[in-house]
Amino acid sequence: MRKTRLINIAAAAAACLFLLSSCAWLDAPVGWITGDQPASSPDTSGTPGTPADDTESQPESGTAKPPAATSGTADTGSATTEPSDPPDTTAPFFISLTRNVTLKKGSTFDIHKYISYVDDYDSDVELTVTGSVDTATVGTYNISFELRDDAGNTTSSTMSINILETLPPSTPYTPAPTKSFAEFRNTYKKADTMVGIDVSRYQTTVDFQKVAAAGCEFVIIRLGGFSGELFTDTYYKDNIKNAKQAGLKVGVYWYSEENGPDAVRRNAEYLYSVLGGEKLDFPIFFDWEDFGRFENYKMSLRDFNDMFLAFKEEAEARGYKASLYNSKYYLELVWSEHVKKDGIWLAQYYTEPTYTGPFFLWQQGVALIDGISGDVDVDVFYPGKLS
Repeated sequence: MRKTRLINIAAAAAACLFLLSSCAWLDAPVGWITGDQPASSPDTSGTPGTPADDTESQPESGTAKPPAATSGTADTGSATTEPSDPPDTTAPFFISLTRNVTLKKGSTFDIHKYISYVDDYDSDVELTVTGSVDTATVGTYNISFELRDDAGNTTSSTMSINILETLPPSTPYTPAPTKSFAEFRNTYKKADTMVGIDVSRYQTTVDFQKVAAAGCEFVIIRLGGFSGELFTDTYYKDNIKNAKQAGLKVGVYWYSEENGPDAVRRNAEYLYSVLGGEKLDFPIFFDWEDFGRFENYKMSLRDFNDMFLAFKEEAEARGYKASLYNSKYYLELVWSEHVKKDGIWLAQYYTEPTYTGPFFLWQQGVALIDGISGDVDVDVFYPGKLS
C-alpha cells in the first residue's frame, strides 16, 4: 500500500459522519509512458509514447528541484542508503501535478490521477492529504497535501477541485495535417544525417520494399517488453526480417514497465532469447514511460536510474550496446547525467530539437509513407554522434 495519510479539517467525530455520507474521500488505491499520454492501464500496442510531453501542456513539477541521481546498490523498494551516502537533505518532488481539476457531479475523485511523485532515496514516499471532496455536491473544494520522505524532507502543494452539475462541452480536437515522408526527408536529410521510422504492431503489416523506395534508410522496431507480463510484439519477427531484406538499417526497442534493476535483469533472458543474436545497427533502446503513476512502482530516483544501468550491463554482457529513449521533459527531470552521457534517442515533436544534452537519434514527429497504412513516427539519425 502507498503511505498515504488523510487528515480531515473537521473534528474526528464529524469526519466519521462525513465519511458515512456521500463524501468521496481522497483514498489511495494502488493502481499505470506518459506525462505525454497514460493514466489507467499500460499500453502494449503502440510505439513509444512519451513525445507528446513536448507538444501538449506540461505537467507542473514540484517546487523541489530533483537531485542528480547517483548509481547505487539499493534494492528495489528499499529506502535504506549506503553508509557512505551523504545526509539526505533533498525533498521529494512532483513528476506531475494538476492544481485545478473539474469533475462532473457523482464522479469518483482519486488524487493519484492528478499527481505523481518521487524521492531521491525513499522508494515509498508518504503522502498526507488535508481536506475532503464531496463529489455528490456541486461546489469548489480546496485541499492541500504534503510529500514526506524517510529523512523528514517535505514538499507541499494545493489543489482546487470543481464539482459541476454538467461538464462544459469540450473543444473538438483538430489534428494538424500529417506531412508526407517526402516532406520530412526534404527537410531533415543532410550530408551528416539519415532519415527513418520506428514501428510496432500499431502499424500492422509493413511493406518495407515500398518504405525503402520512399527514401527511408532505417527502422527501429519494437521487439517486445514487460507490462505485467513479458510479451513479444506481434509483428516483430516479420518486421525485422522484411526490413533487413529491404536493405534498411535496423534497431530494436524494449517497452519497459519493470520496477527496478532486479526486474530488468530477470527479464533480460527473455529479451535476448527473442532477439536471437540478430545483428543490429543501433543500440537496444530502453523505453520506460509510465510516469503518470510512478509512485505505484515503489522506486526511488536512484532505483529508477539503476534500472537502466542494469539494462545496459545486460546488453553489453551479450555484445550489444544500450541506449535510453525518452522525451525532453523526463530526460531533464528524472534521468541523471551519467545515464545520458553516451547519448540517447530523444523524443521531441518540434521543428528543431531544443534538448541540450547528447543525443544521436531524434524522433521528430509523424508522417505518411508509402508501404504503411496510416501515419508512423519519423526519426533523424546522426551517425557521427553515435559513440
